[in-house]
Amino acid sequence: MLRMRLRRVGKTKQPQYRVIVADQRAKRDGDFVEILGHYNPRTKPSTFEVHEDRVAHWLAQGAQPSETVHRLLHERGLTTIALPTRVTKPSNADIAAAKAVADAAAAAAAEKAAAEKAAADAALAEQEKAAAEEAAVQQAGAEAEFTENLDKPAAS
Repeated sequence: MLRMRLRRVGKTKQPQYRVIVADQRAKRDGDFVEILGHYNPRTKPSTFEVHEDRVAHWLAQGAQPSETVHRLLHERGLTTIALPTRVTKPSNADIAAAKAVADAAAAAAAEKAAAEKAAADAALAEQEKAAAEEAAVQQAGAEAEFTENLDKPAAS
C-alpha cells in the first residue's frame, strides 16, 4: 500500500521535510515513488508547498496520507477524507480509575455476600435455637412421664 508521508532532510537540529509517496514498508528516508512537495515547520508561519494535481492523482490511486500529511493537506483544503480516530492505549489515570471502580464493585459484592452470610447464619442460629427449645420441651415431657411411671406401683 502506498502512503503519502514526510521524509526528513536538512541539517542536525534544523529539520525540513519532503512530502513523498512511498510504500508503507519502506524506511522513513528510504526508497520513494515521487516527491510531491516540501514542508518546513521552522519558519513562521510554517511553509507547506505541494503539487496539488499530483496529490489529487495519488489520492485517486488509493495512496493513504499519514496523520501529519493528512493534517497539512486538510489545512490547505486538499483532502476531504476523514482519518479514523486513533486507538491509543489508556493513560495511567484511566487505568487507576477503572481499577478503583472495579475494586469498589468487588468490595460492594463482598459486603453484600457478608451480609447475606450473616443473615443466613442468624436464620440458622434461630432454627437451631428453636430445635434446641423443642428438644428441651420433649426432654422435659419425657422426664415427667418417666417420673410419673416411677411413682405408679408396678402391676404384677
